Amino acid sequence: MRNIVADVMTSFKTDFENYDRPYIEQAATEQFPMIWIVGKSHTNLLQLGAFRNSFFEREDVRYRYAQGDDGFSGYLEPLNNDRVFLITVDDINQVSKKQACEIIRDITLPVVNEWTAKNGGLPDDTRMTVILSGISLSKLKELIHDCQAHGDNSLLKALKGLRQRIKLGADHYIQVTYHSSYNEFAFCEYLNGTPKINGGIVFHGWPETGYKTNGSVQIFPSYGWSKHT
Repeated sequence: MRNIVADVMTSFKTDFENYDRPYIEQAATEQFPMIWIVGKSHTNLLQLGAFRNSFFEREDVRYRYAQGDDGFSGYLEPLNNDRVFLITVDDINQVSKKQACEIIRDITLPVVNEWTAKNGGLPDDTRMTVILSGISLSKLKELIHDCQAHGDNSLLKALKGLRQRIKLGADHYIQVTYHSSYNEFAFCEYLNGTPKINGGIVFHGWPETGYKTNGSVQIFPSYGWSKHT
């Protein structure tokens, strides 16, 4: 493997020594196979053998899979001139992107089928839940119509952006609260009762009233509403 690193990589070769090599050397038999991607300035080690434990034990892994992300295939998309290798207990061999995709499928699909046979189907409610509070529907429509009157869709865009976040559990939602005294929204994402990201959707005024910071900072100041985290 050091020969491969020497032949392919032109920088950040220590990534292999610091991360990939220790994991491979200490791996138990059941942690194989692995897909190893080597580029000029990076490596990615896809730990296929660990997929079964992750899928059975972690709700977020199952939710990602239900939304089309197996955790591995995405690394094969921007390959460019990267080289791809299959690492087994006894050997390492270069493979094509197509072969790597087939290997990933052959590892992940039986695990998913085993889990669903024991536990039922994969999660089907995968759209993020957004809970609005502190504002009536009529007031929300008023704010949206105000944007539309200015040829602006920033408020809807900000709210839809929260809705489009990846859902990682059954108890995963975003609470959005409107504070009328400041004319702004605060939001907090909760996953299984634990707060994750939080921030605000802040109004920055219109041309006729002047730009407003409202206690926030924009690198590129703009009118309308902006999401801040």
